[in-house]
Amino acid sequence: MSQMPDLDGGDPSPHGFWRGTGAALAEAHVLLGERDPETALRISGVLRAHGAATVHVVASAGDFLRAGADPPEPVRSWDVAVWDAGLSEDEAALTEVLGRWRAQRPGVPVVVTDDAPSAPRAVAALRGRAADLVERADHEGLAGVVARVAAEHADPLGVEAAGQNTLRMLVVGAHPDDVEIGAGGTIHRRTHSGWDVTILTMSRGGGGGDPARRRKEAHRAAEVLGARLLMEDLPDGSMADDRVTVQAVERAVAEVGPDVVFVHSESDTHQDHRAVHRATLVACRKVARLVCYQSPSATVSYRPNRFVELSEADMEAKLAAIAAHHSQASSRWYLDEDLLRSTARYWGRFSQTRYAEPLELVHDSTPLGYYHADYA
Repeated sequence: MSQMPDLDGGDPSPHGFWRGTGAALAEAHVLLGERDPETALRISGVLRAHGAATVHVVASAGDFLRAGADPPEPVRSWDVAVWDAGLSEDEAALTEVLGRWRAQRPGVPVVVTDDAPSAPRAVAALRGRAADLVERADHEGLAGVVARVAAEHADPLGVEAAGQNTLRMLVVGAHPDDVEIGAGGTIHRRTHSGWDVTILTMSRGGGGGDPARRRKEAHRAAEVLGARLLMEDLPDGSMADDRVTVQAVERAVAEVGPDVVFVHSESDTHQDHRAVHRATLVACRKVARLVCYQSPSATVSYRPNRFVELSEADMEAKLAAIAAHHSQASSRWYLDEDLLRSTARYWGRFSQTRYAEPLELVHDSTPLGYYHADYA
């Protein structure tokens, strides 16, 4: 099977941005909040060169929110907004303006620009549900991100068929923090593109700490990613691919009705991971698509053939979700932020993007003609 990068379209750059020209923005109406008139002029020109029909510039939070609520003629509604983080006094103010925008225009995404994107700024943007965070000086990169976000706003599932229901994803892990490590960025990407994502954790992590505390951490991590959490209470360290485990997964499948299921790979040295993998294969025999993510204990036999592009916001959400597992983050070598980021950078080379998560496709029975790269 050929390797299929998970791209939304266009010509990807090494940074994961579209570099196309012409109608990439498809006559989109863009509201731009920018502090510097010359920078605003340059960004507007690039966005129009990429096909934007309207770029309306404002220079304050008040004007940004007023224009959002009452677009100027001839704009009827915005397709996407861009907000310069420098217009916010601090991270709290950034989160606040994004929250106020979302309250009045919940369906319109906001891309945040920043002079030098930092972890605190990324977390603030994440809390405000920004669609992405982009370096302010990279005008072409910004245009690419705005094009992608506008396309997702117009067709958030990437499915052309009219009336298609919301797609649903079930992500299965043996222990708290497993799915965040293997697929946290993908979960965030999907939830912020309109998917309904459920995490199923098969144990409460008693082998690695206090189960009550780990349960709370797991709920917080799921909240960060925009997913909901289901937890079973199988024995940590001695799971089996028996009827009990199969039925636990079957209950979640019956409740969620997933279009795609993620789970550990068979190529893994952890016995719990292998047991959950095998049980999930049985429980999900009628699910259209099943893929395996990579765990820290995966072996060299793990063979990914799909790569999900992650934005900076997706990567920061993944790191924030993993950090929510406080009882583990300081003592597990594989939760080191530099290692997690460099691993995502490594896999990004296979999809010509900055960050990516690898997937191993096990089976796919989706109808011919229905496939879209975002349906991985």
